Amino acid sequence: MSETAGTTIEQAIKDQRVAIDACIKHGQQIAEAIARGKGGRELALSITKLQEAKMWCGQVLGELGHKLPEEYRDEAK
Repeated sequence: MSETAGTTIEQAIKDQRVAIDACIKHGQQIAEAIARGKGGRELALSITKLQEAKMWCGQVLGELGHKLPEEYRDEAK
């Protein structure tokens, strides 16, 4: 992917995280409808994997020098 049309790699990754977050929220809505019925466990696993994907995209942003907003930073030292 080239950095044309005003889109940087960092912005593309941020956009990807937003899209993944939308999928997570949609999956959670479906999970509420299914409750503990058939496919519930598998759907829960798919939500977990989406959360992991969002986390890994965040790791890439960190490696590119993007700073996490202060309100989301871990206070543990």
